[in-house]
Amino acid sequence: MDNLFLKYMRERTGRKKSPGPSFESPGPVITISREYGCPGRRIARKLSETLTEKNKSLGNSRTWRWISKEIIEESARELKLSPSLMQDLSEYKERGFFENLALFFSDEYYPSDVKIKNTIAKFIYNASVEGNVVIVGRAAEAITKNFQNSLHIKLQAPLEWRAKIVADAQGMNIQEARKEAMEMDHRRSSFRNYFEKERPDIDYFDLFFNCSTLSDEEIIESIVILAESRGFVV
Repeated sequence: MDNLFLKYMRERTGRKKSPGPSFESPGPVITISREYGCPGRRIARKLSETLTEKNKSLGNSRTWRWISKEIIEESARELKLSPSLMQDLSEYKERGFFENLALFFSDEYYPSDVKIKNTIAKFIYNASVEGNVVIVGRAAEAITKNFQNSLHIKLQAPLEWRAKIVADAQGMNIQEARKEAMEMDHRRSSFRNYFEKERPDIDYFDLFFNCSTLSDEEIIESIVILAESRGFVV
């Protein structure tokens, strides 16, 4: 599987000029990307529960799962990262030249950014091949875009709405929350661009939802309808 993964990543990053592979059997996989403050994990959890119940109602015991923090935990474990580096990774933080230089001469193991990102991609790829999984964040839409049995969701909302959500959740004032949301959006975008090469969102996502005008239930129901039409529920 790893050799197939490496071939896939070479094609995704443009190292080999050939059409992207079309995976007919791996999956199904649903990816959820979100602007900071949108309820990606909550929707992923409810969506996986709903899809599992749909399967059971049809006499199928196949269970859907959702993953988010597990991507970082498993990748960090494989890379033998320290807790501090793992925390930076979970927050999409990038280090500058002098921070990297300091780490190079310290006792703390620090793999290259490329190795970190490719390890994350490998975990996402393998989980997607197993199928029946909802993946939150980490550029999963780009890593699995060429899977035939895939569906890619983007959750969005106006900045002021998201800032209020962040302020209420983290005990910030609205100015601090607005800044936090903008900074995290930038970090996530920078991480995604490693895989997406700054191509527009429309190249990767099938559905866009405005979380400020739609309830969780409305979003999940819409996703389930499309998932059923694509044969993800059997």
